[in-house]
Amino acid sequence: KNPFGTITDDSVTVFEDGEAYLHSGMYTFELGEGAARAPVEARFSYVWRKINGDWKITHHHSSVRPQGPDMLSIARANFQKWNDALQTKDAATVASLYSNADLSFLPTVSPKHIKQIENTEEYFKDFVMKNPFGTITDDSVTVFEDGEAYLHS
Repeated sequence: KNPFGTITDDSVTVFEDGEAYLHSGMYTFELGEGAARAPVEARFSYVWRKINGDWKITHHHSSVRPQGPDMLSIARANFQKWNDALQTKDAATVASLYSNADLSFLPTVSPKHIKQIENTEEYFKDFVMKNPFGTITDDSVTVFEDGEAYLHS
């Protein structure tokens, strides 16, 4: 497989007056031959200890970094859910997708800044009658709070 690794982020913690240390972090290693060579994101930890004057590994962990959720796919699916709700022409169905708390809604065809769910439903009563249908032509996602929130633009 010819593995080859490059550290992308790491730290070192020293113990026992410099006679041992923990080296941990993230790295990318490559596996495979020629065109089949592929990068793999991983994490690692080593404890190195000086034994009889030589540095020896006393602990080693390495594993593939767990993949987080595919936020772009989640964002696109949520956009589709919103678009499908518009097609029902039911303002309450569309408004049910909006938060009751901390709402900041800048509507497409209104100069208002809507901050309450009741006003959201009121806005959509007219909007859904205009037969809106959305199509994403270009998009990106910025993820916040480890995937608890995102901005889809």
